[in-house]
Amino acid sequence: MGAATPFSKLKRPDDPRPTGGLAQYMFAKDDVDSLSRARKGYVKNTGGKLGDVRNAGIYKNFTEAQKKEYRKRNPQDFEEEEKGYKLGKRSLLGE
Repeated sequence: MGAATPFSKLKRPDDPRPTGGLAQYMFAKDDVDSLSRARKGYVKNTGGKLGDVRNAGIYKNFTEAQKKEYRKRNPQDFEEEEKGYKLGKRSLLGE
């Protein structure tokens, strides 16, 4: 399911989810960490470029508190939003 992140917690022994076969759950259930691991694993396994996290289906289903926590844990996913864009030279539309 992806690589471990600094916030990943191992699954507890009393977790009812399966531990063997095709569905192996090594980490505790945490949707915010699950999205982080999925994105990190995608880059590691495919070398592809990540799209905007706000377009991800999992992120859209997050509550506001989860979105705030994701933003706190992964500020690099939101850098473009905070920088703003500026045209290379002056145009008739403004700066």
